[in-house]
Amino acid sequence: MASYWLLYLFIYLFSCHIAQTVQEEIEYECVDIYKQPAFQHPLMKDHQIQMRPSVEFQAMVSTEPETSDLFTGESEERCPKGQVPIHIPQINYTNNFSQPKKIITEANLHYAIIRPFENYTKRWDGAQAVFNIYKPRVLENQFSKAWIWLNHREKDVISSIQFGWAVHTGLYRDDRPRLTTYWISSRHPNGCYNALCRGGYVQVHKTIYPGMVYHKVSTLGKRQSTAHLLVGQDSRTKNWLLMTRSTLIGYWPYQIYSMQGASQVLFGGYTGGLAGATSPSMGAGTFPKEVGYRNKFSCFMKQLKCFEDKRLVDIDSNEFEEYVDSPKCYDVWFRKFEIGQGEMLTFGGPGGQCGI
Repeated sequence: MASYWLLYLFIYLFSCHIAQTVQEEIEYECVDIYKQPAFQHPLMKDHQIQMRPSVEFQAMVSTEPETSDLFTGESEERCPKGQVPIHIPQINYTNNFSQPKKIITEANLHYAIIRPFENYTKRWDGAQAVFNIYKPRVLENQFSKAWIWLNHREKDVISSIQFGWAVHTGLYRDDRPRLTTYWISSRHPNGCYNALCRGGYVQVHKTIYPGMVYHKVSTLGKRQSTAHLLVGQDSRTKNWLLMTRSTLIGYWPYQIYSMQGASQVLFGGYTGGLAGATSPSMGAGTFPKEVGYRNKFSCFMKQLKCFEDKRLVDIDSNEFEEYVDSPKCYDVWFRKFEIGQGEMLTFGGPGGQCGI
């Protein structure tokens, strides 16, 4: 009888392993590192892949304490030597990797963020945060994000690198939170998610990649799961690096993304969906000031830092203000500096009929 149950247990565990493997196989594809979408652009013909940060850049980020998970996914290498994982989006696309935003409709947008005061002039070379990971409720063709924007406007041209985690049912097959990036440049004015466009983001890490699922999710008032993300411009190579602590995930090459610093940095929550529809929840689905102090945080972002004058420093709370476009649905609370947390904000809300 015991042997019967052992056999049953073996079959059950093996089936779970196979099911998980199948699920992982359809999440990404392994692509030759030199044949990924980024290299399907003439400007990238002679590009030399940057496999690690420069010594100067590494020195700036190596002093950061290891206070969060590097990532909350599987730890084994996903692809063979010489290949990298590229997320397979829910939408149909071809090897031309045409602009996905033409298919992924984004409207009914709402923000609960902190932003620099209007007319404040400064140049930042990147930003970072430790993100608290939740799984907000979203419907079909909606998204809810914990997000950082690095924006630059020059006359009528807008450039932007955006990153964080997102639950995005228009881009992904399910409603799990995932590492997500988005960028706009003069050569890609329609914008592009992750590694979907030619001449865009270059993936170098064999395990961590945009589109990867964060498996560990926070529970309000209980265990909190966090992950660190950083984007900064390497002063030597001029590429914009996506990192988690001292680990390089990938980058936006200077040949395509030539933004000379960011004139605006935003931190906070961001939702969107179909025009006229009910807006999704944000963060933990709660208003941050209703949750209170201490460890019963609503969704948070802490250790908010920016690159200034070749240094990674805490943001200056005197330079930022709260901004919420639909207070009946969402809110943000700039907690400012807290011991052990650094500069910090909490944000979120239930969503609903939030207006335009």
